[in-house]
Amino acid sequence: MSIGYFFNQSTKFLWYSAHYIISFKYSTPIKIDKTNPPSFYGKMPSGKQMFFEMIKLLNEERKLINSKFYKIPKTQLKDLLSAAKGSFDFFLDLPKIDKRRASGKFSEVKAKKDLPKYYLRNFHYQTDGYLSEKSARLYEFQVETLFTGCAATMRRFSMIPLIKYLNSNKTNIKLLDIGTGTGEIIESYKLNFKDTDITCSDLSEEYLNVAKQKLKKFKDLKYVNCKGEELPFEDNSYDIITSTYMFHEIPTEIRKRVFSEVSRVLKKDGIFVLTDSLQIDDNPKLNPLLEFFPYSTHEPFYPKYIRENLKEVAKNYGLEMYYNKNAYLSKSMAFRKL
Repeated sequence: MSIGYFFNQSTKFLWYSAHYIISFKYSTPIKIDKTNPPSFYGKMPSGKQMFFEMIKLLNEERKLINSKFYKIPKTQLKDLLSAAKGSFDFFLDLPKIDKRRASGKFSEVKAKKDLPKYYLRNFHYQTDGYLSEKSARLYEFQVETLFTGCAATMRRFSMIPLIKYLNSNKTNIKLLDIGTGTGEIIESYKLNFKDTDITCSDLSEEYLNVAKQKLKKFKDLKYVNCKGEELPFEDNSYDIITSTYMFHEIPTEIRKRVFSEVSRVLKKDGIFVLTDSLQIDDNPKLNPLLEFFPYSTHEPFYPKYIRENLKEVAKNYGLEMYYNKNAYLSKSMAFRKL
């Protein structure tokens, strides 16, 4: 397993790193005022440091797989074909993203229905924001490029507290995922806890449609198009709620409302597993990289997210943090409803 795993991950790293380097090389340089430089200027972690952090992540997952703690989806022919198409679409869209980034334009989206203002933007300067199936099909490739092939691995670390909870609790568990997006993590959930009743929810109808297509072999999944801050579910109706890479993309007040809704919908002693970006001082040597991220792309709510005390905010809504683990550039936190 170890040789196969590292061969797989090494291939992913080389593939997505090549796309990252090429996209960086041919993009408009980011302008920095050297007379009044931002706090991260001249302090970015070296490539060697980043590689070491990545190897730590992959080695830890290798151990989890070898100990049979969890399983990961096998690479199939369709995944290779998807990667080839993703590469073509990635480079096709890159000039459009670069043009928006260079001009600072981030509101070139067309909403087909009433959506909150914070959502109507080109996050990451990507074409259509989160409001088209074309964007959804390209999204995963863009994210893997950003994280040089480690995005899926970082997401899977959210399963550590989930599996521990499932191993110590009754059957007939109901799980709600908020901000499912294209459903990348859901396949790993179904592979590792197939009997769990899972509901996928997202504000983007288009991304949810792509998730349905991607996950069509799982006939028992449910899909609900809704806001995370206005969940259409009954009080105390779910044992587990999860959210992956959503919190940094919503405003501070909306994050509070999501915590409130999570607390309302969770059963007593149920858990909320939140996976998202590292925050300031989770790994101090990476602080400059976190500060650089919103400087290089359109992430308007990220600067406040990385400085927010999520443990204290959750506590205000009856959710107690009991688990917090870094995974390269991400981290997973688990909260228990008191």
